[in-house]
Amino acid sequence: MVDLISKKIRGFRDILPEESKKFLFLEEKIHKICSLFNANQIRLPALESLNLFKRSIGESSDIVKKEMYSFNDKNDETVCLIPEGTAPCMRLAFENNLIYDRGVKKNRFYYYTSMFRHERPQKGRYRQFTQFGVEFMGDDSIYGDIDLLLLSKMFFEQIKLDKLKLNINSLGLIEDRNKYSQDLQSYFNNYSNSFNDQQKNTIKTNPLRILDSKDQKLIEIVKDAPNISDYINKVSSDKFNNIIQILEDLNIDYIVNNKLVRGLDYYNDLVFEWKTDQLGTQDAICAGGRYDSLSNIIGNQYVPAVGFAMGIDRVVDLITYHDTDLVIGLSVISDSQSDILKISSFIRSVGDKFRLIQMDADKSLTKQIKTAVKSNCDILVIVGSEEMSNNTLTIKDLKSDKDDRSIGLDDFSKFIEEY
Repeated sequence: MVDLISKKIRGFRDILPEESKKFLFLEEKIHKICSLFNANQIRLPALESLNLFKRSIGESSDIVKKEMYSFNDKNDETVCLIPEGTAPCMRLAFENNLIYDRGVKKNRFYYYTSMFRHERPQKGRYRQFTQFGVEFMGDDSIYGDIDLLLLSKMFFEQIKLDKLKLNINSLGLIEDRNKYSQDLQSYFNNYSNSFNDQQKNTIKTNPLRILDSKDQKLIEIVKDAPNISDYINKVSSDKFNNIIQILEDLNIDYIVNNKLVRGLDYYNDLVFEWKTDQLGTQDAICAGGRYDSLSNIIGNQYVPAVGFAMGIDRVVDLITYHDTDLVIGLSVISDSQSDILKISSFIRSVGDKFRLIQMDADKSLTKQIKTAVKSNCDILVIVGSEEMSNNTLTIKDLKSDKDDRSIGLDDFSKFIEEY
């Protein structure tokens, strides 16, 4: 056992090659699907001003109060590692005139990046995690909402992740939510002996956050709490009913969950979560909704927006992935380092649809074949003095009973394409 000078920090994790392949697979799917919905990739900085999140998420939120990795830098400015992507995305869009320039402009963005929260580590929850987010800005029609749901649904279909349930709800406008919060607070105050000090403080600052508690005792109390659907204004109610009708027309299954509220202060109208029962209490793997008021907080201009964030680490835990890359072993029987490099360079120049593993030229061919089998190679390309003289390659199939065969260098590209 190696005596390391340090081990990884609690709550952070190493992602090893086999699991990393899953992340890469998902990222490639994300880039292709987002293009179909005209969403452009942005790259968010890892550090932002702490004030951005205090104002957007709310100083009373758990993220700001307890989970931020914040510190003063050498200019004595208070900065933090980003805990979520919506506020930075909105800041980026305003600062670069992407959504407002003498008027509202429509734009669609997506990001795939690491984020940081100082939470209690558990399965599906890490202090550094990878998040995929999509934000549609400048469009207040329900078609933006529907497109967002369709994008997430298509992604789950393409990665063959089923057994997910789409939960949707409407929060109405800020005024509706405020009235509901007041009545919810009064209701919870009738059960004050059932709440600890932290929960009582949450009831004072944002009682809606109690609604998604996983505490079984509180779940029983929440069961009979007022329903937000009784507080929604007619325009918001009609919008929500139209969304439901479109989902039914498109044969998309959904559950109207009146207890679904989302934890952040800036949401209005549609909110949704894709849930699974395969990750214990961390049941939401994708969550989002409309946040038309955030633009006023960040940029002092009204720009309607809707978006979602997806926990890629949780998706990685759920998907079944088989690496389908062709794995080629290369055995060059030569004492010349130059010959070995020429052949390997030629093989690599053919394309990028395979993984190349070069065998140890110091070992016998028999041992190189054994190494190729152990390395899970599909074929072994053998090049000795005869092959070099004739500009040929010998192909040994390691996963079938086919006989060894010889092909010309010029035919190797076609061979790979057809394999």
